[in-house]
Amino acid sequence: MQAALAVSQATYWHLKQVNLFHSLADWEVRQLGNIADLRLFKSGEEIYRTDDIADRIYILRSGKVKLFKSVGGDKEVIMGFQGPGDVFGEVAVTGEPARQECATVVEDAFVCMIDRDRLLGYLTQHPDLALQITRIIAKRRLDLEDRLIDLLSKDVGQRLAQALLRLADDYGDDDERGTRIGLRLTQTDLGQLVGSTRETTSMAFNRFRRAGYVEARGRVIWILDREGLAAI
Repeated sequence: MQAALAVSQATYWHLKQVNLFHSLADWEVRQLGNIADLRLFKSGEEIYRTDDIADRIYILRSGKVKLFKSVGGDKEVIMGFQGPGDVFGEVAVTGEPARQECATVVEDAFVCMIDRDRLLGYLTQHPDLALQITRIIAKRRLDLEDRLIDLLSKDVGQRLAQALLRLADDYGDDDERGTRIGLRLTQTDLGQLVGSTRETTSMAFNRFRRAGYVEARGRVIWILDREGLAAI
């Protein structure tokens, strides 16, 4: 009994920290907590795979999650990263039967998971929240369309510059050097993010480094010159 109460309190606390639910009253968040499960995923764990049943929506409280698709069996294309407060797996509420991408934890993550049918029932009582989730879905699709246009119209250097600027906006922290991207990224990750090979992406990144636009130490990247990157 005490263990169940502790889990319920923890779920409520985590949901209260998510911007998406700031408009809800405490009792409404507690209602949502009653239909949510909270789980800690360790780095490297899969949350779901392509073709898994799309029966849950996920809300990230802490940590980082990578969304990606497998292409040609042994290649990956990164669709994006999710950080604290982000919602993913949202196609569950649109009636999509199966997952179209994989979700893997890249930094230990507390995740709230809500069953699709129970969430849909909750949303009928909270149309404002349903509208916000609809906007998230629309924005995600627009972002994917923009990336497709980039793939067709821009070279690797331009795509990489734009990707680094987006990462800086979403996960950046300013320090004395510039903007530190709060993700540990390999050259392979960057290649998968811009739809290119590791070698080609590495050459573009090294050009940026020689120009003084970026700096890297291990897997940590700093943006030193945003204007320079934006002009590429």
